[in-house]
Amino acid sequence: MIKFIGTDMDGTLLNSYSKISKENIDSILRAVNSGIKYAICSGRTLHSVNSFFSKDLKIPGYRVVLNGAVVVDPKGKKIVDAPIDKKTVEEIFKRVEFSNFKVVLDGLNSSYIYDPNHNFSAYYEGFDRHHFRAEDFNKLRSVNENENFQIYKVCFSTSPKRLPELKKKLESLASLDVSISRSGSDYFEVNALDVSKLSALQRISEYESIPITEFMCFGDYGNDLEMIKNVGYGVAMDNAIDLVKDESWTITKNNNDNGVSFMIERVLNGDFDE
Repeated sequence: MIKFIGTDMDGTLLNSYSKISKENIDSILRAVNSGIKYAICSGRTLHSVNSFFSKDLKIPGYRVVLNGAVVVDPKGKKIVDAPIDKKTVEEIFKRVEFSNFKVVLDGLNSSYIYDPNHNFSAYYEGFDRHHFRAEDFNKLRSVNENENFQIYKVCFSTSPKRLPELKKKLESLASLDVSISRSGSDYFEVNALDVSKLSALQRISEYESIPITEFMCFGDYGNDLEMIKNVGYGVAMDNAIDLVKDESWTITKNNNDNGVSFMIERVLNGDFDE
């Protein structure tokens, strides 16, 4: 029996216009009203995810943010808090400083963006008051050295032409205490060791006393893979990469065709009751 539903955001809950459809909102509301627990499971910051809860969903729910580095329960209590060690961040800087890749440092609610090509938008939304420009690596270092600012995620992107170079550079980080995932065709994310959406959901499973086998989770890309593979009901979007589809329990419609709603309605209709 499905007692918990978790949805990735970009490419999953959100359509190509970065909006949550009325169909998805209505189905999630019905699920929550039926007693099912709900979470957004995203690589985004807490501020970004909170805005979708307050403006669109308007329901209680878990915030699994920054790829699981932070989990906030429906009452606002932080139950997971796993920033990257500052010495590890500095070692990352040393290894990539002269590579001219775009670098984004994600704190809990805000991001610092360094881009030698001067495109200072985050990967999921444009430049706003929660995104700050970093003119050079000295600025990134000053952010890391600020004891009041914890870095939960270091992100890298580049042009398609330089992707092999970026991949090779990221391989050099594998010896550090970090987890590396891919959240887009040219976007890679580095978290603290053993941080993932799955590890966050395992914590929620303990917190709620709901077996992970009773979780249904939706996703589309590499940072969703372990979650999709290991929960009881891992659902890949039709627009998901093949690797996620191959490891999923089933595949739903794409993110522009209300794939989340389609599957939740089947849950509410009892299609998967044992």
